[in-house]
Formats: sequence, C-alpha cells, structure tokens
Amino acid sequence: MKRREKEGSSEEDRTVTELIYRNKVIEPPYLIRKYGVTEEEYDRLTDEDTKADLFDGVLIIHSPASTRHEDLFGFLFPLMRIYAEEKQLGKVLGSRATMHLEYCRMFEPDILFVRKERVEMLKEKQLEGAADMVVEILSSWTRDYDLREKRQVYQEAGIDEIWFIDGEEQKIVADRKSGEEYSTATITSGKVKSEVVQGFFVQADWFFEEILPNPLLCLQQILKENNGGSEA
Repeated sequence: MKRREKEGSSEEDRTVTELIYRNKVIEPPYLIRKYGVTEEEYDRLTDEDTKADLFDGVLIIHSPASTRHEDLFGFLFPLMRIYAEEKQLGKVLGSRATMHLEYCRMFEPDILFVRKERVEMLKEKQLEGAADMVVEILSSWTRDYDLREKRQVYQEAGIDEIWFIDGEEQKIVADRKSGEEYSTATITSGKVKSEVVQGFFVQADWFFEEILPNPLLCLQQILKENNGGSEA
C-alpha cells in the first residue's frame, strides 16, 4: 500500500491510502490476500488507516468502507457503547480494535463487546482473546468472507454472540452460543435482542431505512423499555 498527499485538502483529510499494483492504483472495492505473513509483519504492514485481518498466516486487506457501511456503523456503535456504559455492562470498541485470538489469528470486527469482568484482557493495542460479542456490517465484496471464513473463526473462538447486519439483503443474522453449539436466527423485521449485552435490542427496520433514524431517539427508546417504561 502507498500513501499520497491530496492537493488542496485540509490537514485532517490529506493522507489517502492507495493499493498499488505495477504502478497502477487498484480502485475499491477489493479484498486482497497476502500469504506467508507473520504477526510481526502484520504489525508492520497495518496501521490505523488499514483494515486488515491475519488468518493463519494470510493477511486479508479490506478496501475502504462504503458510505452506507460507515452510516450503519455510525448509527449502531454509539447505541451499543453508550448503552453498555450506562448499564455498566462492559466495553464496546469499534472497527480498529484487534482481537488476538491465537497465533496468526488477528481480526478486526466492526464492533466488539467485552463484559466488565473480562476487560483486563483489553491491552493497549489489542484484545488478548475473544470478545463476548461481535458485529459485522456486510458489504457486497465481504459478504462471503464474513459469513464463511470469519464466521467459522469466531465460532471456533467461542464468541457467545455474533451479529451480521446485511443492509443490502435487509436482514440481520444472529449466531448465539449455547453450550458447545450455535443456533442461528435470521431477522427481517421486529426486535433483535442481545443475549450478551443484557437488555440491549435494536429494531431490524432501523437499518433498512434510506435515511437512518436518529440514534439518540433510538437509544432513549431502548433505555426506556429497560427502565420498565419510565423515561431514561
């Protein structure tokens, strides 16, 4: 990958990450795999501008997220984070938080949640072990990877709850662990309740509207229902 300076841009928006192949820019969307990568190389090749996973020595580099993906993330992340803080349930982190599951297995879910009794596993650069819940927001070019390879890794790691939000196909797929097995629910309307983040829920329809609802109003609804119908 290569970085360049955008002429005439503000300082905050000046650095752009490009993928270069034979002196040509590879335009997104893409999902690139580089084989034979160690954890040390992963640390050297990635930074806060690069979303990438390390899966058994394969570095999987994601193209920049679409605007819709960022809108969905920007809607759900504050809902979960503020709710978890308000209820003192644990820590919610975003898409640059890395889970170090085992050697050469390092993954960056869009959102992860760690229960308060396990927050000591959060180190300066990464989570040492599996989160209690993860959320992936699907894109057309990551759908197969997320629903197959990444899903299998998450289940092998024993993550208690895994949500896949599919805005294009207008459904939410939720895997929930019970004992050693997982059950799967596919929700297209109505409430989607978390069994890990106690009391937290979303309405599936929120994610499928062209203009997403106000997250503050949605948070108030969630808190109100969890307070027995009283105002939050």
